[in-house]
Amino acid sequence: MDSLRLGVVSTLTRQDLYYSLKSARGLLFLVFFGVFWFWVLWKLSSGNAQHLASPEAGMIMSYIIDPKVASTLFVNHSPTFSAFYYLAMSTVPMFVLFAASDQTANDIGSKYLRFLTPRCNRIEIFIGRFIGAVILVAVSYIIVSLLAAVIAIAVDKNAFSMVIKDAPLVIVSLILYTIPFVALMSLCSVIVGSAGLSALMGISIYVILLVLITVINIKMPAAADTIAYALPNSTKSLFLQLSWGNTISAALAVPVYVLAYGFMGWTIFSKRDI
Repeated sequence: MDSLRLGVVSTLTRQDLYYSLKSARGLLFLVFFGVFWFWVLWKLSSGNAQHLASPEAGMIMSYIIDPKVASTLFVNHSPTFSAFYYLAMSTVPMFVLFAASDQTANDIGSKYLRFLTPRCNRIEIFIGRFIGAVILVAVSYIIVSLLAAVIAIAVDKNAFSMVIKDAPLVIVSLILYTIPFVALMSLCSVIVGSAGLSALMGISIYVILLVLITVINIKMPAAADTIAYALPNSTKSLFLQLSWGNTISAALAVPVYVLAYGFMGWTIFSKRDI
């Protein structure tokens, strides 16, 4: 197996981040992400989420989401910050599957990687691109989370201490939740030679498995629960309970997903003609 040089991985990661900020895919992600969250935060700044802390709203929300989540997320925490957090966790697949779709896809299609292999090996390229995608997504969510925290402090009465306490946990939970989706796209990215096809493949796998789980759950709930572990969504309910204990429990599954998706992706990438 090729040796791993951390200095080369670091250089490739910086190169990938620089390329992401100049590429059409990276710019489209940032624009789409920025416009969506500008609109959401604008709506939250008017105090629309404050009524979610009422018992009546809690009862209604318990029919929509996990009752355990509804009873704690919007009652024991800042309602505005909690609304942001719930929306952020729910939209992670939509954004991350697109943002991380071009880790190696376009370069495989254009044969650009042939210019890199004389100076670095495949495992360094594979890991460097993965880390670059993780950093791009993580920084995006850190920025929007901090903006949401400022808005929640300004909008919700007596929410300063709650938001300051919850903000680090929200940021850590969001980053941990996004990493397995980035790993899934590292697998999709090495299969096809186009970022667009990679994104389409990732979305298709995600949607097909969700539909399959929903259908199977009607007659065989136990089997559906087992299949559900194929997607990172299985950790979502733990992250949403917004406690360090549950976040640590959910975080234990993150390396499993990364290793599983990463191993499959590396197996293909190590043998593929690039």
